Amino acid sequence: MARIIDWRSEYKLKLQSADNAVSRLQDGQRLIFPTMAGQPHALIAAMGRRLRDGKLARVRTGTILPVPDLAEALLQPEHSDQIEWDSLFCGNSDRPGIFEGRYDMTPMHFGQMPKIMRDDMQVGAVMTLVSPPDADGYMSIGISIDYTKSLIESAGFSAVEVNPNVPRVFGDCQVHVTEVDAIVESDNEIFELPNPPGTPEDEKIGAFIAERIPDGATIQLGYGAAPSAVGLCLLDHKHLGIHTEMFVDPMRVLMETGVADNSRKSVNAGKTLYTFAAGTRQTYDFLHENPAIEGHPVEHTNDTSFIAQHKGMVAINATIAVDLTGQACSESIGGMQYSGTGGQADFVRGAMLAEGGRSFIATHATAKGGALSCIVGGLAPGSVVTTVRADMDMVVTEFGVAELRGKSLRERAQALIAIAHPKFRDGLQEEAATRGLSPKRAGS
Repeated sequence: MARIIDWRSEYKLKLQSADNAVSRLQDGQRLIFPTMAGQPHALIAAMGRRLRDGKLARVRTGTILPVPDLAEALLQPEHSDQIEWDSLFCGNSDRPGIFEGRYDMTPMHFGQMPKIMRDDMQVGAVMTLVSPPDADGYMSIGISIDYTKSLIESAGFSAVEVNPNVPRVFGDCQVHVTEVDAIVESDNEIFELPNPPGTPEDEKIGAFIAERIPDGATIQLGYGAAPSAVGLCLLDHKHLGIHTEMFVDPMRVLMETGVADNSRKSVNAGKTLYTFAAGTRQTYDFLHENPAIEGHPVEHTNDTSFIAQHKGMVAINATIAVDLTGQACSESIGGMQYSGTGGQADFVRGAMLAEGGRSFIATHATAKGGALSCIVGGLAPGSVVTTVRADMDMVVTEFGVAELRGKSLRERAQALIAIAHPKFRDGLQEEAATRGLSPKRAGS
């Protein structure tokens, strides 16, 4: 109880300017920021100032999806020789630098990141946004719990940025004042991620998937227009549950309308579980002290064996291209890294192992304004296989659903060709023939 009683004095002792906190970084240290909206504005701005002044320690830094403020402070091309950027999941801000060879990337499954960061990467520093402390001195990292909570426990230096705009979330996402090394205060607005605009193709994909999700199912939605469209197509469903890595606006809508009440979840009944949130201010306000929602570290939410305990688990994710055997490339365009591994495989495998579980991988049938097919004879050289064919269940385009689980290679090829854009189907049949994947002739 002593640390709870004395936390206010310790808070004052640890409270300092962002510049002072950043000055404590050391050369050679590996520094990790949380996913997206949890990235601390004031601390990052201070790093940018020291970088421009030539005073920033030479740290190896990375995160999942750097927000614009981080890109402006640290990822300008003229500073690429002064900062070693190692992306964990690239986005608009660091993708060009990775393309051009200025930055590097470390591929990992989302659920395995805390263990790898602790045991293999030897991460030495972490900086994150937190809510103001409660009466007992506990601060919430409810925007991005992900690997951050684990790093606060294991890294040699942790700096938190206390911001009243951070929602206080229930679950295993509390950090005590006594557990951190430096405290900074700010009141900057938190990064918002609006729901991506959908297309008629997304609406068709959403409808195809929604009609295959039964009432009472537990769902996970990845980010993207197609998964978001699924959420909006579920408004006529009943008693859905949510167990997900990313909490997004459509999930808030499903909970507000009573569609997702978690009443039939076989695990954590009555609760939505997630590990990071990215949405609008309305969604962050919805998370604040909401007894129906819990935030947990990613090693828990994305644990395949834990996902598999959810009866009727349905995972919905997006991809870039799928070959005729069912391999999905979700993170590169050919050999060029486009995004990251993320938690797709965690949830695909967990859903496949769950009783009554299903997994959907969605893609538009074409890309580049209809010039390219996303159903391909073979993945382009260098393509990263994110979901292997043995894990593939259902692939969805605006032309239908290919059910692949338990199907032979020939059956898979024909099912996938049937959901390709019609103008590419003849060419795909020709490619299938060269691979021995044509329909078997009667009597042969």
